[in-house]
Amino acid sequence: MCLCVEMDSKMSPGVVVAKTDALGIEVQRTSGLDGAEQTFDDSQKKTNTDAESGSVSAQTEKKPENFHRPKGIRFALLFTCILFGSFLIGYDTSCIATLTPVITDQFHALNDIGWYQVAYLLAQSATILVYGQLYSFYSMKTLYMSSLFVFAIGSVLSAAAPTSPVFIVGRVLSGLGAAGILSGTNIIVAHTTSLKHRPVYSAIGGGVECLALAFGPFISGSIAHSSTWKVSFYIIIPLSAIIFVMVFFSIGHIRRSENAPLGSKDGKDGKDRLRRIDWAGFAINVPMTLCLVLGLEWAGTKYSWANWRIILLLAVFVVLLALFLTVEYRAGDDIMVPLKMLRQRSVAFASLITFCNFAHLAVIAYYLPFYFQGVRGASTFGSGLMYLPLAVALAVTALASGPLTSFIGYYNPALIIGSVITTMGSGLITTLRPNTIAGKWISYQIIYGIGIGLAFQPPYVAVQTVLHDSIVPKALVVLSFTQQLGDILILSITQNVFLNRLAHNLATNVPELDPDEVLGSGALGLVHAMPAKLRDQVLVAYNGALVDVFYIALGLTCLVVASTLGIEWRSVKQVKNQ
Repeated sequence: MCLCVEMDSKMSPGVVVAKTDALGIEVQRTSGLDGAEQTFDDSQKKTNTDAESGSVSAQTEKKPENFHRPKGIRFALLFTCILFGSFLIGYDTSCIATLTPVITDQFHALNDIGWYQVAYLLAQSATILVYGQLYSFYSMKTLYMSSLFVFAIGSVLSAAAPTSPVFIVGRVLSGLGAAGILSGTNIIVAHTTSLKHRPVYSAIGGGVECLALAFGPFISGSIAHSSTWKVSFYIIIPLSAIIFVMVFFSIGHIRRSENAPLGSKDGKDGKDRLRRIDWAGFAINVPMTLCLVLGLEWAGTKYSWANWRIILLLAVFVVLLALFLTVEYRAGDDIMVPLKMLRQRSVAFASLITFCNFAHLAVIAYYLPFYFQGVRGASTFGSGLMYLPLAVALAVTALASGPLTSFIGYYNPALIIGSVITTMGSGLITTLRPNTIAGKWISYQIIYGIGIGLAFQPPYVAVQTVLHDSIVPKALVVLSFTQQLGDILILSITQNVFLNRLAHNLATNVPELDPDEVLGSGALGLVHAMPAKLRDQVLVAYNGALVDVFYIALGLTCLVVASTLGIEWRSVKQVKNQ
């Protein structure tokens, strides 16, 4: 693969330059005039071919990173669109946490507790990578608006669902739309902001998403308390319509030529564009993820781990994973997951940290409402109020982390400090009991929220700092994929742990109850429909199962702390050589 040399416009002895390949991955660092004297191979002697290979010569380097960026009112409208879209996705992702106990009660489907969120996330992870490619070849406006439409249709179906399976189908459609919105958001931000200011804009976007993730349970809980849980999904429709109109007038201002993928041609031919999509990787990725999720979801609950169905699912997953890696390794530049990019140290550790961060956040955000409603006896509205300490702490620190990173010049301090604080908060949450006083569960949430708020954005900033701009959009989509994958796997695992531990605890503490009958009931009816003489034992069993789930989150936060040591220290204040 051809090489290029990233050079300062004023080369002098002692200046460090980095040699990168066509994917923007640094392969060699040189210094002084020696770096300036590096020669390109025959395929890169003409500077006008640099854009095709992902390299930029010293002559073109004097130009800004993207001088076609929209400015003024156009950028303001575009960025507002992005913020509204991020808020909508964050709300739809988090609102289900407070609503799940109520929905399982209505549908009498406690066994579906994990599927309400897993179905949504599975649809996202299965399509988010191919969306990243589609955004490189096709109109951003068309793709973003189409994704909004599918997202809204899924919300309508979820709200109108008469049964649990129909509700799950609605969540799948919402997930498909959300994947397109998420991919578009990351790619648009990467193409419309400079590296120097990107941490601030990324922090604002991430902060808004955190606001929605944090306040979503409170908003949906308040709506369900005053009306019905269905309205929590119906309100997504007018919000989607507003964003739809804003997108129509703003996204078209992005220069399409800046979005061509590495090694691509003009991409004007429709057949050529379709041919360049990694359909083989997509076709393998969907059943591969499904087999893994089903295997983890059913093992130990619906079937034993030794059941032939579980063994077959996991075996097929291993085969498909090997096939997927082989296909991606042998393919050219137009692939969903550039495996060579993952060899870059910061990218690899940033992906792992993103996976773990969103996984433990999903556990805490999804199961804390079960503690508040199932153990503490709170209503949906009360549960939302009790969740506010985490919500406020998360939102405030997420918004502050970007300016802090820009001021310090490095993303590592916020990541390291935030990860340590998150571990402390997660550990404290495992001490929750039925009689824990309010001061404790409030302070535990605040500590956890401050930590995850600080550590939320740095992995994304790190990837954008160490990689060539031309590969950044694809890298951001990969991070979004690991984010969704973390959510899916952990919710499948925690559902398995929760139901198994609950059945075990009930059999130990309340042997007169039939565990199968209990698991067929709703989450709230499980505790509060019990006779008074059994309620205390059931509460202890229920709380014990939740604590076991919280221990999984604690383990993930510890892994994040160790992984922060793998992220390189790179300054975001230095001008990024193209």
